[in-house]
Amino acid sequence: MSVENPLVNLKDIHLPPPVSFWPPAPGWWILAVLLISSLFFGGVWFYRRHKKRKPKTEALRILKDLQILYQNSQDEVASLRNLSNLLRRTALTFYDNDEVASLQGSSWLEFLDKTGKTKEFSQGAGKVLGNEVFQQKVNPDMNALFPLVKKWISSSRH
Repeated sequence: MSVENPLVNLKDIHLPPPVSFWPPAPGWWILAVLLISSLFFGGVWFYRRHKKRKPKTEALRILKDLQILYQNSQDEVASLRNLSNLLRRTALTFYDNDEVASLQGSSWLEFLDKTGKTKEFSQGAGKVLGNEVFQQKVNPDMNALFPLVKKWISSSRH
């Protein structure tokens, strides 16, 4: 009598098909949505921040150009007018037009003091940016005026 081995008649185990990479599991979908939305909102935030800072950086660039122009020409009257125009244009960009457009003389200097958190415009070197800008004989301290204007532009609310 021959005893047959019972394992000989067994068939091999059927393996499941290999896992495909597509479609991904739900966790990967959630991660992809979070990543795409964070990139989108981060891009929007960066764009708004850049757009908000652009006038300030442009004003600082113009101020630097005006300082170089003054160092080359030493024309104080033209430099004062250019600085006054730059301050006015920057203030109109940063603040309400109704608040800024009508200001002149001492009220303009007080506005610059209030928004720049200083007293240098109405009592210091910036006093020449009032009505004195339109006079031919002025004696401004240009070495103090350029840093003062730079400080005001840098400290403005935008």
